[in-house]
Amino acid sequence: MDKIFCFEYSTGAKALDDGVYEYKVDGKKIIKIDFPDNNGFVAIHKKNNETEYIKSDYMKFCTRK
Repeated sequence: MDKIFCFEYSTGAKALDDGVYEYKVDGKKIIKIDFPDNNGFVAIHKKNNETEYIKSDYMKFCTRK
């Protein structure tokens, strides 16, 4: 199964908005990114056992096996 190693999202509805943010799995701060759940939320798992949930109109994923 593919795993997400990069996740990009925008605070606006379009990718061209100024508020584009990116998370990358680096093994230091970000250890895992889950695919969106049934409600459209993406879970960002951080090394300090915190999980951040993000939902946005624009989301882009980079995956690898």
